[in-house]
Amino acid sequence: MDKAAQTISTTGLSQKHCLVTAFESVKSLGWRIRFVSDAGVIAYTGNSGFSWNGEVTVRVEEDQLRVECVSTSAMPIDDGRNESAVRQYVGVFEKLRTVITEEEVRQKYRLYEQDFVPPYEDTLKPDIRPKFNLITSFWGFFRPAKNYFFTPVLVSLNILIFLTMVGSGISFIDPNGQSLLAWGANSTVATLNGQWWRLLTNCFLHFGIIHLALNMYALVFVGMLLEPFLGKAKFLIAYLLTGIAASVVSLWWHDYTISAGASGAIFGLYGVFLAILSTNHIERSIRNGLLSSIGMFVIYNLVYGSLKSGIDNAAHLGGLVSGLLIGYLYWPALRRPDDTRVNRLVIGGAMILILSLSAFTYIVLSRSDRVIYFKRMESFYQLEEKALKVVGQEDNKNSDALLPDLQQGISYWQEGISLINESDKLNVSSSIHSKNRQLIKYCQLRIKSYQITYYAYQNGTYPDQKQVFEINQQIKEVMNELSSR
Repeated sequence: MDKAAQTISTTGLSQKHCLVTAFESVKSLGWRIRFVSDAGVIAYTGNSGFSWNGEVTVRVEEDQLRVECVSTSAMPIDDGRNESAVRQYVGVFEKLRTVITEEEVRQKYRLYEQDFVPPYEDTLKPDIRPKFNLITSFWGFFRPAKNYFFTPVLVSLNILIFLTMVGSGISFIDPNGQSLLAWGANSTVATLNGQWWRLLTNCFLHFGIIHLALNMYALVFVGMLLEPFLGKAKFLIAYLLTGIAASVVSLWWHDYTISAGASGAIFGLYGVFLAILSTNHIERSIRNGLLSSIGMFVIYNLVYGSLKSGIDNAAHLGGLVSGLLIGYLYWPALRRPDDTRVNRLVIGGAMILILSLSAFTYIVLSRSDRVIYFKRMESFYQLEEKALKVVGQEDNKNSDALLPDLQQGISYWQEGISLINESDKLNVSSSIHSKNRQLIKYCQLRIKSYQITYYAYQNGTYPDQKQVFEINQQIKEVMNELSSR
């Protein structure tokens, strides 16, 4: 098949100017447009079915325009018609490039842009459709492949860390917050007290095997679909950035938290996917099905998390929103996957934006009254521990020896009340103020209990057991209410 081609310089013209001039040149020649895109135009010379016809391809490249024409008719030779069509087009383009004004470029580009074909249908560009990895065995889920690389790496890393924790003695089914805190869980006091690295390390820790299994299932599902679209680097960066953002939002939302888990980062990946699915980057037939299934997954888990205690929905929402933002930031790079400069700028921009917002929020929270309050609460709990030791020594001492200890215990509780009253002046949430009132009530009941014992021993008698029992019941009720907050 005969073919003709010519490349002309477009130095000094913007890409939009080149595109509009290219489109207008085709219209001026009366040729039939097959499609237009932000990469150029394909058109047909439009002769009758019994004469020669040519397909003209115009590619707008950096500082140049490449025009090609190839015969599409059944005629055995083109008699120079391909070259003639190319020369004809170039002549019209050179004429129009100096005639079309910048204002016309702006107006006409907006009109043409509405007819741009989706990226996956644009044959002027490289094929950007993802190449999914076919998994044929159970171990395939854990084996890195070309378009499924960091997903199995992250899954394996989460599992390895969990097994290491279990090997160190942490519960396999239901580890407590304090044990995970030692491994890097996110905590209001510890994280905001300079241990910022917990914003990331907590994303690789889990509260038991069920928590781990559910998160890894969700990660594999989204990773199999999303990583081929994003590529290795953008996928990993999205996971890490949304995990950090989710941790920061968790600290911002909760008065006090000890949190861990990959779910914030996983919701971030779903957010990235939803952002991509809201564009025309993916074929409509595939897009609608994925949008429905992923949208339902996100909605169900957010609703379930809001109804069930112990689930950090703030982290889920933080990951989801930051993922949506990153997904839209990735859009220029997804449209031009082979443009290294654009991809670096997009990844760098996403990192700067998310990390800057996270750092700003972290600094504000670390200087807030909330951190001061919980540091003072640590002092309160130390006073409580000292005061309770007095009761623990009751069986080992006679009544006379216990009197100074009981006085010291009462002093500790009074000091605790003073500390809480001072802390209640801080700018903290209404729930913390309410908790303070309960703590004061708790301390007052403890003082009353100690005083009953003190006066009884001072008079050489035993404390009134009925009265002590009633006070202990009230203490228990207050403690139950405090633990439910």
